[in-house]
Amino acid sequence: MRVISNNAFVKNIEPLLSKGNSVELCCLGSSMQPYLRGDGSEVIVASPFTPEELKRGTIVLCRYGDQYICHRIIRRTDDAILLQGDGVIGKREQITGSDVVGIIRTVIRRNRKPASTQSKAARCYWRCWLRLTPVRKYLLRIYRIIPSF
Repeated sequence: MRVISNNAFVKNIEPLLSKGNSVELCCLGSSMQPYLRGDGSEVIVASPFTPEELKRGTIVLCRYGDQYICHRIIRRTDDAILLQGDGVIGKREQITGSDVVGIIRTVIRRNRKPASTQSKAARCYWRCWLRLTPVRKYLLRIYRIIPSF
């Protein structure tokens, strides 16, 4: 089996997304914890989008420098978009609308059940998580220490 880097893989799916196809990706990394586990047990579904869908709270797959990241929009002004991972404290990325490759509409959880990232429950989670910003670093530390179920 041949292993390719995430960046090479995502670069090759950009044409699929631009033609209107959705693509499933294995979710790796801790930058979106606790919303996404990032241990490879979940699958995110990147989908094509319209510019109107790039609003606060939306999770996007985008180019950032020479890499690809999957983070949440926390602010948008004209064409400037500010991103931050749910599990990231203090670091934010600024991109433009043209850097967005797709939006994450669905997460297929470990139990193989799909969950919408745009549901009422998902929006409520994000609003609560955003309000917890002053204590988020402590909550993340506890989350990362406690064994996963």
